[in-house]
Amino acid sequence: MITIIQNLYTKNEFINETVRLNLLALEESGVKYQYILFNDNGDKDIYEDIKEFEDKVEYIYSDINCGRRMCTGGWIGALPYVKGDLIHNTGQDDVMTSLFYKKFIEVFDSRDDIYLVFSNGFRVNENLIVGGLLNNPQFILDYEQPLEVFKFWFGIDENGENKVTKANNNIPAPGTIYRRELHDLIGEPGVHEFGGACDFEYWSRILFNEYKCHYINFPLWLYRRSKYSAASGTIDGKNVGDYWRNLSIDHIKEKYTKLWEEKCNQ
Repeated sequence: MITIIQNLYTKNEFINETVRLNLLALEESGVKYQYILFNDNGDKDIYEDIKEFEDKVEYIYSDINCGRRMCTGGWIGALPYVKGDLIHNTGQDDVMTSLFYKKFIEVFDSRDDIYLVFSNGFRVNENLIVGGLLNNPQFILDYEQPLEVFKFWFGIDENGENKVTKANNNIPAPGTIYRRELHDLIGEPGVHEFGGACDFEYWSRILFNEYKCHYINFPLWLYRRSKYSAASGTIDGKNVGDYWRNLSIDHIKEKYTKLWEEKCNQ
């Protein structure tokens, strides 16, 4: 079973839509799941928009989540409620698809030595042209070596020199699923601050203990930003809401998913 923990911070109709889309994706994927809404604003109106899934969602109010709301560890406060052996922690504005869940679970089912599966996605410009589509078998093999992953995430170049980077600059948080036992193995981070400091400690501890990761070169549209996130962003002073909404159109998603599959099978 996989437990999805969706952290909700804002009362917003677009966020409700995101939850509904994720639940639809899980139903379509056929995987067994537990869905937790981990909410620190106390709003339960979201049930009005997801009535068809009401019996499949657990609503948990937490007034302590703020201190644990780093992008990859926000689920720590919800651990007592987790029933699945896999965990996917996601934010309020990340939209997944059924293929996303199917492919990730295939890796866990086939590899006992893998503790985390990642996908950092690929950017698509305003004209829906894919940028940086990766089909590099060596990179995927390197990604299973913890030291190589650390270098890639935290900006250490081939000469051993630090690049200018944020602590969580390269960590693909939305596209990350991990084994529940990992938290028991490494413990929780000592730093409980918002954002990068806690991220850096948590993920560094995973890598320094040499727990293996696996990388799937998913394109970005397999987990898209919601309309809420889109409406708050701009490119060159222009609102990008329509751009992100375009990525949600089925025929566009299908077109580029097919392109990605063809590239990976070459």
